Amino acid sequence: MMRRLTMIVGLVLLLAAPAQASAEPRYDVPRGFTRCPDAHAWNGFFKWASQRHSSCARTAGFMRAYAKRAGGPQMPRHVDGFTCRIHFYENEDGDTYASRHTCTRRDVTIRFYGMV
Repeated sequence: MMRRLTMIVGLVLLLAAPAQASAEPRYDVPRGFTRCPDAHAWNGFFKWASQRHSSCARTAGFMRAYAKRAGGPQMPRHVDGFTCRIHFYENEDGDTYASRHTCTRRDVTIRFYGMV
């Protein structure tokens, strides 16, 4: 009985690993953040924003400033005193189709997604 249970658990874990690795971006608003539904930039490419210790108007302004710098071959990591971490989502072919940006400056954090 124990051997069968071990095999079932192993099989479940084996099948769940690829599903987790290819997980699609999920818009979430972490605890302590405020959702900014009207904040977007770059013709709607940057959207789904949330902020902590700021305002939605400032978040939208930052996203516009970020979009002005995003026209090059790489997404910017430093904009207006903010340092940004970026997580890229890729499809099965290795093409990037979305990104999640977490930008911080002192105690202010702005999160948003880039998605086609």
